[in-house]
Amino acid sequence: MIRMLKPMLAIFVGLVFCVTALSLAQPPGQKQEMTMQQMNQMQKMIQNMHRTMERAHKLSQTMTQKMEQMQERQQEQTREQDRMMQRLGESMGTMAEHMKTTMERVQEMTRDRELTRDREMHQDMEQLQERLGNMTDNMDNMLQIMERMTERLTKRVSER
Repeated sequence: MIRMLKPMLAIFVGLVFCVTALSLAQPPGQKQEMTMQQMNQMQKMIQNMHRTMERAHKLSQTMTQKMEQMQERQQEQTREQDRMMQRLGESMGTMAEHMKTTMERVQEMTRDRELTRDREMHQDMEQLQERLGNMTDNMDNMLQIMERMTERLTKRVSER
């Protein structure tokens, strides 16, 4: 703001100097007539400069407010993204706990000789273990994706 006002002030001082020099160079009869006209022009220039300064100040304030609002929105957006990733991580943790419990129960069932004597039951138990293994692989892949997402979000925040 002050940087903008310094050149304007320099121009204004230059104009005052030029008008003064011109008024001194005029013949005596025209001096007073020009002086009144010059004073009116100078007054108008002062008023215009004042309005320009007010506009520049208002513009500066508006831009400062907009920058602050933008930073607040970015911070809120970042916090919301962090909360979503945290909730997703918590959900994944809960799923992993449930899967672990399920696997432990399946493991107990496979130890029960009474259940595994039946050939069809044995095949079903093997299929169940296979599916649980696939689910474990899928969970691992999902966690890798989430880790990449977290890295990207962290990178974006540090770039801002």
